[in-house]
Amino acid sequence: MSRAIAELLQISINDLLLLVQTHALPWLVLDKQKDVIHKIAEARKESEIWQPLMDSSNLAAILALLLVQDTEDIEGFAESRLDEISPHFQSIGLLGLLQSEPVLIVMELLKAAGEADDSRKPTIRKALATMALMILTENKETRVKKGNPTGRFIQSHLLGLMARLTDVINDSLPTHPPAQEQRRCIRAMEEMIQICKDYARIARPQISACLLSALSHDTLREVSFSCWAAMLTHLEEEDVESLLETTFFVVERYWSSLSSDMLATVKRMLNLVLDRYEGVVLKHISKLPSLSHITGLDEVDSKLRDLRPTLLVEEALEVFSERISHENSGVVLQALTELTTYLEVSQSALHSSAVTQQPDTAIATLMRSLLDCACKYNGVQADIARLCTECMGLIGCLDSNKIEAVREQRSIVVLNNFEDMEETTDFAIFLLQEVLVPSFLSATDLKLQGFLSFTIQELLDRCNIRAVCNMQNTGMLDGNDIYRKWIAIPEPTRDVMNPFLTSKYMVAPMLPVKVEYPIFRPGKGYGNWLRTLVVDLLRKGQNPPSDMIFEPLTRVIRVKDLSAAEFLLPYLMLHILLGSRSSEKERKEVVDELLGILKYQPAESTSYLEREETKLFCHAVFRVVDYSMRWIQAKRSAGRLSESEKEKLVCVQKALDTIPAELISQRAIDCNEYARALFHLEQHAQKMEQRKRAPGDRTQLLERLQDIYANIDEPDGLDGISSHLHILDINQQILGHRKAGRWTAVQSWYEMKLTENPDNVDVQVDLLHCLKQAGQHDVLLNHVEGMHTDPSTDNKIIPFAVEAAWVTGRWPSLAKFTKRFHGDAIQDFNVSLATIFNNLHENRGSPEFLETIRNMREKISSSMNTSATASFQACHDHLLKCHVLTDLQIILEAKAGNEVAHRKTMTLLDRRLEVVGAYVNDKQYLLGIRRAAMELARPTFSDVDISGLWLTSARLARKTNSLHQSFNAVLHASQLGDDAATIENAKLLWREDQHRKAIQMLQGAIQGNKFMTQTGTSTSTNSTKLNAHQKLLTARAQLLLAKWLDNAGQTHASALREKYQQPPKTFSTWEKGHYYLGRHYKKILESEKPLKVDDQSDNYVTGEIARLVIENYVRSLNSGTKYLYQTLPRILTLWLDLGAQVDKAPEGKVSLSRELHRRRVEQLNLLHSFLDKYIHRLPAYVFYTALPQIVARIAHQNSNVFDRLTHIIVKVVEAHPRQALWSLIGIMTTKQVSERKARGTQILQTIRNVSRKVEGSSYDLKYLLRMGEKLAEQLLLACTHGDFQGNKSVHVSLTRELRFNHKCTPCPLVIPVEGSLTATLPAVSEYVKKHKAFSRDVVTIDCFLDDVLVLSSLAKPRRLTARGTDGKSYMLMIKPKDDLRTDQRLMEFNSLINRSLKRDAESSRRQLYIRTYAVTPLNEECGIIEWVPGIKTMRDILLGLYTSRKIYPDYAALKQLMDEACMSEGKTRIFIDDVLGKFPPILHLWFTQQFPNPSAWFSARLRYTRSCAVMSMVGTILGLGDRHGENVNLEEGNGGVFHVDFNCLFDKGLTFAKPERVPFRLTHNMVAAMGIYGYEGPFRKSCELTLSILRQQDETLMTILEAFIYDPTLDLQKEKRAHRRGDVGIKLQPQSVVDSIRRKVKGLLPNESIPLGVEGQVDELIKQAVDPRNLTAMYIGWCPFL
Repeated sequence: MSRAIAELLQISINDLLLLVQTHALPWLVLDKQKDVIHKIAEARKESEIWQPLMDSSNLAAILALLLVQDTEDIEGFAESRLDEISPHFQSIGLLGLLQSEPVLIVMELLKAAGEADDSRKPTIRKALATMALMILTENKETRVKKGNPTGRFIQSHLLGLMARLTDVINDSLPTHPPAQEQRRCIRAMEEMIQICKDYARIARPQISACLLSALSHDTLREVSFSCWAAMLTHLEEEDVESLLETTFFVVERYWSSLSSDMLATVKRMLNLVLDRYEGVVLKHISKLPSLSHITGLDEVDSKLRDLRPTLLVEEALEVFSERISHENSGVVLQALTELTTYLEVSQSALHSSAVTQQPDTAIATLMRSLLDCACKYNGVQADIARLCTECMGLIGCLDSNKIEAVREQRSIVVLNNFEDMEETTDFAIFLLQEVLVPSFLSATDLKLQGFLSFTIQELLDRCNIRAVCNMQNTGMLDGNDIYRKWIAIPEPTRDVMNPFLTSKYMVAPMLPVKVEYPIFRPGKGYGNWLRTLVVDLLRKGQNPPSDMIFEPLTRVIRVKDLSAAEFLLPYLMLHILLGSRSSEKERKEVVDELLGILKYQPAESTSYLEREETKLFCHAVFRVVDYSMRWIQAKRSAGRLSESEKEKLVCVQKALDTIPAELISQRAIDCNEYARALFHLEQHAQKMEQRKRAPGDRTQLLERLQDIYANIDEPDGLDGISSHLHILDINQQILGHRKAGRWTAVQSWYEMKLTENPDNVDVQVDLLHCLKQAGQHDVLLNHVEGMHTDPSTDNKIIPFAVEAAWVTGRWPSLAKFTKRFHGDAIQDFNVSLATIFNNLHENRGSPEFLETIRNMREKISSSMNTSATASFQACHDHLLKCHVLTDLQIILEAKAGNEVAHRKTMTLLDRRLEVVGAYVNDKQYLLGIRRAAMELARPTFSDVDISGLWLTSARLARKTNSLHQSFNAVLHASQLGDDAATIENAKLLWREDQHRKAIQMLQGAIQGNKFMTQTGTSTSTNSTKLNAHQKLLTARAQLLLAKWLDNAGQTHASALREKYQQPPKTFSTWEKGHYYLGRHYKKILESEKPLKVDDQSDNYVTGEIARLVIENYVRSLNSGTKYLYQTLPRILTLWLDLGAQVDKAPEGKVSLSRELHRRRVEQLNLLHSFLDKYIHRLPAYVFYTALPQIVARIAHQNSNVFDRLTHIIVKVVEAHPRQALWSLIGIMTTKQVSERKARGTQILQTIRNVSRKVEGSSYDLKYLLRMGEKLAEQLLLACTHGDFQGNKSVHVSLTRELRFNHKCTPCPLVIPVEGSLTATLPAVSEYVKKHKAFSRDVVTIDCFLDDVLVLSSLAKPRRLTARGTDGKSYMLMIKPKDDLRTDQRLMEFNSLINRSLKRDAESSRRQLYIRTYAVTPLNEECGIIEWVPGIKTMRDILLGLYTSRKIYPDYAALKQLMDEACMSEGKTRIFIDDVLGKFPPILHLWFTQQFPNPSAWFSARLRYTRSCAVMSMVGTILGLGDRHGENVNLEEGNGGVFHVDFNCLFDKGLTFAKPERVPFRLTHNMVAAMGIYGYEGPFRKSCELTLSILRQQDETLMTILEAFIYDPTLDLQKEKRAHRRGDVGIKLQPQSVVDSIRRKVKGLLPNESIPLGVEGQVDELIKQAVDPRNLTAMYIGWCPFL
């Protein structure tokens, strides 16, 4: 028989025997066929009969068959059969044989069980149980028979078993197993799960990865699903939780391809999950996709629907952010697909949130996740990366000055170079968590997964984690450090590593390779270089701990994935430099390797790919340099250094110094890393300054810096550098003009250069760029038409030409230029757009555009690398392209005919434009594309739509002073017959100071009704027939006319009043109309105020004018909150004054006539009945914004006024109790017995009587008040208890030393921090009434931690830590002996300035701000201040730096020198030479040490300079003094300036014993830290911007300040605590304070009558601040030398 088969197969009998041995031997042994076994042995060339049986795969097959025979004594039966074949087996015994190949035997038995029917299966399981018991008993395991011994036994071999099964299932064997064998293995795996149950948990990541891969094959899908169901059935709840999202993804993905039997199984599986694990499903329900579109799963979907909550937009976005960060790419794809649909539907909610003053963090979080996702799948999975760009386009190109999310980079510094084991363990855990486990989870290549498995196992073993976990399991260990570190790893990561605590992976040793340095050679691939270098460095461990962990790491370097190698390189380089075993030669080799890379400059002719590769090498060097600098910084700040440690610092510093600053900065420029180039060059420049090099060198350096600043995304540095160059050549001037956007000047220069050299392509491109920016597209096109270009330069010029063609609608030119582009159009964004437009123009409505857009998205996603996705700012250009494509799709997919849908599309596009924020050029680019698309999509879009876009362009251009461009756009709109162009034209004339002409044009337009876009039928002038939008346009035109007539001063009062009364009549719900009418009355009020009583008009004296101001302001508030801060404080001040004046005689009169009293009462009653109506109508959050001011006035003498104040307070408390009660705590706890206290008690009683439950809770206001009172009482106790002497900060116990009783917590009030107490205002006025001012999930106080830090300063303030209901800790400082009410109002003032700074395009672009924090007074002398972490006083920073240089201030000697320098003008040099000379500027070093990463350093320095400027200007206007080194702080996290202690306000510094002579603090240290340009550039520009905004907003600011200055509770007459300078207390007069502030805002210097412009005033102030004569006259504690 065998001969016949052999002949048939055309092989020899021996070969046949070898082929079938594994299958035949088990049966031959069973049937005792010794002769055939002999033949097999001979075929194997073996002499003994037992030898073939001992072959591992044969032995496993034989034992598996023997164990499943149906006999009583299975052990005896198996042994007897083997003994019959050969006595050799007697010596080994069955147990020995089973122990020799446990994995393979189990695998054979599982395969058999998987295939067996129900009658056969128990026998096989019994065989497994027999084997397990024999081996467990032999291993002396306790509890042998308890629980599930088979599962326990298989668990110890699980990973080996999985490795074997996976090899077959995922086809990674060279023999390519047939599908049938693969299915057998999947069934075996299912059997294994059923037998092991939760013992199989440890291999969950491997099982799920294996099945996910198998599911994608049609032949394996059904068995894989069955196995997946077993996994969900038999594993634990945590496993089901981990697999939940993936399960829903696979069901959704493969449902349509399953057989009906399988569908039933899947349905059962889902029902089981829903029934058994409802809690888990409920927890993650929002992350699970809907199954409503799947037929047959209706029942499951309806169960899910019942569980789903309705989410707010921000909550839904948070959920999507989590889903797209999932490690399974299928889940991510599913989430992105849903997200695109969700974003399309929720556009309006999304954009109204993105343009508010405080945009919702959910948008930033989602965009951050999308960028990370696009980066992760870039080049790996194109469809995911493309969907990311589509979602980004739907969100829009966010203004990164308002919303930003920089990628967080976790990092670790190995301080002691792996010399101690603890640090090495920390490093290994960090490496596992951040690099190896993520690689393991995302690895699709099983070979790589194998190497990673080995490395993870070895690191866990060598760092003693394995041993510690074993001891923990036996309960021998408590609180071991390593175990604590292990437990601190997030659970999902720990779950992945758990199996490797017991695994036994082995790999063959790697042969050493001799490496020749330098390894880098031009042309060598980056990956090869990196692998060779890292493996070589890993072989050079410098101490036992490093040897131990480096050895297994070599295994993960020689693979395709470079993440581990890139991570390790910086650590290894430094390890060699610091190591004790490395020779001088080896150290030199690694430094030379870096230098070699930096010195290499690719030739002009190198290809694009090679250049990109060179950048990768440079980035690797940059990472090494960055890490070395971080190491130096960490080492310095780690405390006292021993001599050997100092030597190591010197060694690393020396290595860094061998890299020339010019060289590394040049390479940084090549890689477009300008901040890095500056970082190295500026430090180099500062060293040169100290060495006093030749002036020529300095000029040369400044010119290099100028080039960098021209390229960096920072508008003012270039001016700063230029101001230090004495003569600017023409090129430098052009750079300045370009940066500042003065395009006309630049254009003339380029045109001149071109006449000299017409073929210079670079100049041509520069000219085209300049024409494009200036919006001169016609000129640009004509210029390109006349240019002589050759094919090599075409591609540089065509992108400009096609853009100009579509903006101007010259379609033939567009077609011509598009054809001239060489290569694939997709390579250039503009050319791709041109292709779309061209196709649309040639054959209207072509559906091809969707395909092109898809390809363009793929192209964008391919450039989403790590550096491009680091932040929104870094990604701005990509985001803009995504935004363009979405806009294009919206326009081209719009359908004609449906008016409602059309209006929606236009509104949506308007909103999407707002999102772009301060980027005006981008907006113009977008508008140009939209116009072209609409032009080509006619008749869906009409002239009206396109002219509207021209007018938007005109408005933008006018606001940025591009008047030529604006006029051009207005012309286009007029040509399309848009009457609204008339108004825009008039505004342009007004802008050009042609006032009379502008007024005439506007009057003519209003009379002829020619100022609004005519849609459909022509409208008559009769305003009753106008629709809302037309009424609004009419009112706008009327108001503009009124304002212009007012400004021009050409109209008498009553006519002007009529003009102002017109807009509110035309359109009564427009807030601006009411506001300006009220403002007009306010002007009348102010003009009457200074007159003598007899000259004042009747309606002024009776209070009628004041009433009109109030009423119009209130009406404006009822329609929107845009003017809230201009109106509400003024409403309150005027109303309360009116109420107080009713029965007072007019100034200068002895008594009040009855008639006047009657008329005053009448006016007040009229006002009150008006207010009653509106207090009811206005939303509570409007009053909440002025609550401290309202509460301050409850002691008002007029009882009618008090009633209304009570009404307002109760309304606010009812609506926002958890926030508003903080403002009432002062009334609850006040010490003074007074009218105020009695009134307060009355208000509290009214609140207690409100029976409503607090929204979202089960308690009422009475309970809330009680808890608030209890908390306030305890906080006041903690504020005053305890006697702390000495000048050191001490830690004390809250309960013991401060006697705080914890029974007052948890307290349902919000944590008093800025984020919780600030009400957000609606972005657009249509949402005023429905708007939610506070977020839904309020964070309230859960408890206070016991540890309190009592600070060393005089009042002994205490830092408490509150734990919020969100589980986070919040630090609060309670401050005794200080009335914080002034600070609170000043913070409100600063917040207002921040709003104005954010609204202005230029200041928002520079992110100008004042750092604010919450201040909550508890009573007149104590309060809570939100603790801002990471703050260091300027004094501490500077003294620390000077101490390290052995410079110590001798205050007595310095005071003497300063006093002497004050004597006369001639002695000022004493201060400059002897005082400042001893303290060379040193603050800039803090920035390089604190921020060793160049981009962090650059942004920190900018933030410092700008925040310093803002506060200098605001402080000057407010007369803020006493800015000594402890009141000016720096934020350690970002370099921002942070001011504290606002006790010295309103020029009180002038009353000191030594009057303050500087307007703000700007010492030599502060100037040096601003960079090489000092106070030129960013500082000066930010000062000018801030001051001009303060001038523009003077009305709002004065409204708030007056309310603040005249507030009776903040009594400015009351002198604050005596100061250490022993100054005399001088009382401030409110009116003189107001006048002084007014003068400063107008630009009037003391004793001058001609105001200065903004630039002049800033220049004067800077001069005063740095003038040595003023500085030397400051008191010694101010430390002008620091």
